[in-house]
Amino acid sequence: MTSQLDPAGPRTRSRSGAGVYALLALLLVAVAAPLVAVLIRAVIGYDGTPSALGQLAEPKNLRIVGNTVLLGVLVVLIATVMAAPLAFLMSWTPMRRHRWIDIAVMVPFLTPPYVAAMAWLDFTRVNGLAESWLGPVGGWLRAGVETPVGMAAIMACEIFTFLYLLLRNRLDAVPASTDEMAAVAGASVSQRFRLVLAPLLSPTFALGALVVFIRAAGEFGTPVTLGNRIGFPVLVSEIYGDVTLDPLNFPRAAAFSTVLLTMGITVWGLQQWVSRRDVPFGGRIARRAGVRTGRWTAIGWLWLVVVLMLSVVVPYVAIVLGAMTILRSRPPTPDNLTFDWFARVLRPGRGLEALQNSVVLALIAATVATVLAVICAMVIARRRGAGRARRGIDMLGVAPDMVPTIVLVIGFIFLWNAPQLPVTPYNTRAMVVLAYVVITLPLVLQNVKAAYASIDDKFFEAAAIAGANSWQTLWRITVPLLVPGIVAGWLLAFLLGVREVVASSMVRPSSMQLLSPWILSQFDQGRRAEAMAMTVIGVLGSTVILVVLEWWRNRMSEKRVR
Repeated sequence: MTSQLDPAGPRTRSRSGAGVYALLALLLVAVAAPLVAVLIRAVIGYDGTPSALGQLAEPKNLRIVGNTVLLGVLVVLIATVMAAPLAFLMSWTPMRRHRWIDIAVMVPFLTPPYVAAMAWLDFTRVNGLAESWLGPVGGWLRAGVETPVGMAAIMACEIFTFLYLLLRNRLDAVPASTDEMAAVAGASVSQRFRLVLAPLLSPTFALGALVVFIRAAGEFGTPVTLGNRIGFPVLVSEIYGDVTLDPLNFPRAAAFSTVLLTMGITVWGLQQWVSRRDVPFGGRIARRAGVRTGRWTAIGWLWLVVVLMLSVVVPYVAIVLGAMTILRSRPPTPDNLTFDWFARVLRPGRGLEALQNSVVLALIAATVATVLAVICAMVIARRRGAGRARRGIDMLGVAPDMVPTIVLVIGFIFLWNAPQLPVTPYNTRAMVVLAYVVITLPLVLQNVKAAYASIDDKFFEAAAIAGANSWQTLWRITVPLLVPGIVAGWLLAFLLGVREVVASSMVRPSSMQLLSPWILSQFDQGRRAEAMAMTVIGVLGSTVILVVLEWWRNRMSEKRVR
């Protein structure tokens, strides 16, 4: 007999089970198959060239692996120092009323990372802005930037946004009663942090640290622009050089990719071990937690100023002035500034086509990734049937975050460019959309899952008791409560798609212009002002979209509270 709390019935459950396996098959093709293709090519070689796995033990290559691990650890540490205090301030203190801070913190995420690296190099160059404005301090700043720690700091200024958003969303979901019960029981501030807040945050922090480490290991913009300059090679810069510079060396790229893949799986395993027990919130979720900062308010605002100075103000002063300066050899005085570069890059045949293509493809990919993420989240949340399939979907849904982007892209090339395939999306716009969807899926899925985890099971039990069927429960309860997570995930996917550079550069049709490759090509051709101008235009456009969606999401949250 069908349970009263399961109005769907056995026939619907059977169809649902088939859908679960179909979703698993889709993710296996989209996510797992490219990674398997990388492993196969690493073992058997490519196009008659033997495997390069044996070369990994060479001292030069071991040094490259060590540099990659060191860089990832440094970025995680610096990003944690930047993100964790800020997430607490924006969730549990009166600073959360200032929603413009969230917009400002998102600006580094909107900026292509290689542009941020170029901006810092331009700001600290000899006779540059740092020396002109800060004197000898500018020289010390240049010496600090041109080190592995400085390189990690620049990367952390862009990547810390991921960790900040994850921690803040988790802190937002902690009910006030959880902290209040500990305080009533006599727990001190340190005990409440150590025994209550830390266990609640540890799974999210572990996931965030994973994301930061893998993105640091897979980010090639700063390693290529700054790492090669200071003699600090890492795996991703070597892989990129192997597949883009003559002589091409795909076996070596595949071998290095397996190392990055192994790192990703290892870090994921550590994350799973830390978060093997997800601590329930308990208490009521209707009222958010909060603390009084008192005399610490000024310190909180000071910390915000420091973070924004490093991640937004300094890079964008250099970017905006670089986009307006006529002669770089002269100071940025009024007679040496112009707005002509902005008009020039938006002319037909220049950067306008690249901007339009990136926006359209990012819109399509973000929408597809969001729909797929919502389906995955609901399948994962089910408690009956197809347990192994659901666990497989959960793992594959976040797998792209375990793997540096360049490894996935190499896998796309090996898999979809195979000559034996009768039909392939390779060398078409569909290939770019597929790459964007796979790369952005974990971001959307984690936001939707976080929103789903904050929904009290009593809502579903009440709907079942009231006689609502599965579709009524879905559309009238589940989806409305998931809207904040859906919107946040879609927005992150769209913004990441617009500024994505690795897949955009390596799997796009040669005749199609996209934003990040176009900006990078302008740097390579010495057209720095045009590259900076297009960066400003792209970031301003993305910021407008971000502001509008944030306003809409806040309005929706206010209506639900009422």
